Amino acid sequence: MTKLYPQSSVLRYLSFFLAAVLFVTSCSKDDVIPPPVAKSDKNDIVLFQFKKEYNPSLTASGLSYYSGNLIFVTLPEGSSLNALKPNFEVSPKATLSINGVEQQSGVTQVDFSNTVTISIKSESGLTKEYKVLAQPGKANFDELIYSFMKRFSIPGVSYAVTKDEAIVYKSGLGFASVEGGERTRPDHLFRLASVSKQFTSLCILKLVEEGKLSLDRNVFGAGGVLASEFPSVTAMASRVTVRSLLEHTSGWISDPDPMFTASFKGQTLDQRIAYVLNSVQYEPGTKHSYFNMGFGILGKVIEKITGKGYETYLKEVLATAGVTDIHIGGNRSQRRANEVVYYSQSGTDGYGNEMDVIAAAGGVIASTEQMMKLMFHIDGRSKIPDIISAQTRQTMLTASSAYNRYALGWRLNHSFYPGSFYHSGNLAGTASMWVMGNDGTNCVVLCNSRSYIDGFDDEMYVLLRDILNLASATSW
Repeated sequence: MTKLYPQSSVLRYLSFFLAAVLFVTSCSKDDVIPPPVAKSDKNDIVLFQFKKEYNPSLTASGLSYYSGNLIFVTLPEGSSLNALKPNFEVSPKATLSINGVEQQSGVTQVDFSNTVTISIKSESGLTKEYKVLAQPGKANFDELIYSFMKRFSIPGVSYAVTKDEAIVYKSGLGFASVEGGERTRPDHLFRLASVSKQFTSLCILKLVEEGKLSLDRNVFGAGGVLASEFPSVTAMASRVTVRSLLEHTSGWISDPDPMFTASFKGQTLDQRIAYVLNSVQYEPGTKHSYFNMGFGILGKVIEKITGKGYETYLKEVLATAGVTDIHIGGNRSQRRANEVVYYSQSGTDGYGNEMDVIAAAGGVIASTEQMMKLMFHIDGRSKIPDIISAQTRQTMLTASSAYNRYALGWRLNHSFYPGSFYHSGNLAGTASMWVMGNDGTNCVVLCNSRSYIDGFDDEMYVLLRDILNLASATSW
């Protein structure tokens, strides 16, 4: 028998049930208004390159190398840069613009013949700029330089490779002047630092060839080249010869180094030589110790014998090889029109050296092009006549009896460069190195900065080795 409830009770029950349903429904997650989703601030380059499929004029896709906010691109040699379509990827929901115009990957055509600034705008409106430095070249060579520049924060590098007395590849990468946006070129002048010593050696040997000087002539003391300038010297100092200065076997050591130690700043070359003559000395010719001041003294010898300034005589010698754009450097205000800017690292002063004083030891400025032109005239090969005799060249490159790794201003017998001759140089704001290969393959690398990260000097040697090995394996 079905139990019946009064109508009023039923109505009360339904009202309670509906209220409960409405309460539950109104409190469901579906009806809670979610907070607004934050827009992304990401504005990074994920990929930027030039692919042949979007640029039929290219013989191959280009190499892109990323270094901070710089994108280096080497395209195949002979490529035209004035109408290229880059393909790129950026952060999700970000956009890429050039000159305020949003670009479409693989579609928009742009002139990359000069440095191009691209702007990446995030979804939230934040922007980040990158600079694209594109140029034709040999990607496998340039990549070695790009990696070195990135690791050691080098703004600009010029380098050249030669084979059989011809430049087979030369390039300038990065910036000669960051502030001015000036791209590095192979004709830019760089400070050579200790690579200057090979130029001083060449000048001395030319004087020897001309019969105006002997390698075994004493520099100081009775009959010495500089006897009248420095009349009072020790017996040991009077046994220092031109040869021992070239070989770094004078017996003096760079502790301190009067050529580059700050406490000597403002002193003349003569004052620094006078300091050396009163410093501790070993018996000349018996021990090798790299001595920058020795080449400063050789600069003084050249001036005494010729009656001309060091730079004047240097230019006369170089002119016989058709080399006309090598000089002694100056300070920032004396920067030449085609000279790079020097960038200091680790608190050093790239313009702190007195270039006129250090001239013969580290003050020469030159370009890779001019250096290789000179190399062809001293390499002992037959295509281009040398400006020194074969006998003089052999003398220049014969190792010291006290140390088989150094000749007359040149280093030799390194396992990286068997049978070859080389030298490196470093100043604040400068790093340089060149190698004269025994097989006619030569290389020079010039940098407008110098890192103080451990291993930098060793990595310069590795870089030159890798370039030379690649050059030897390349069919030119």
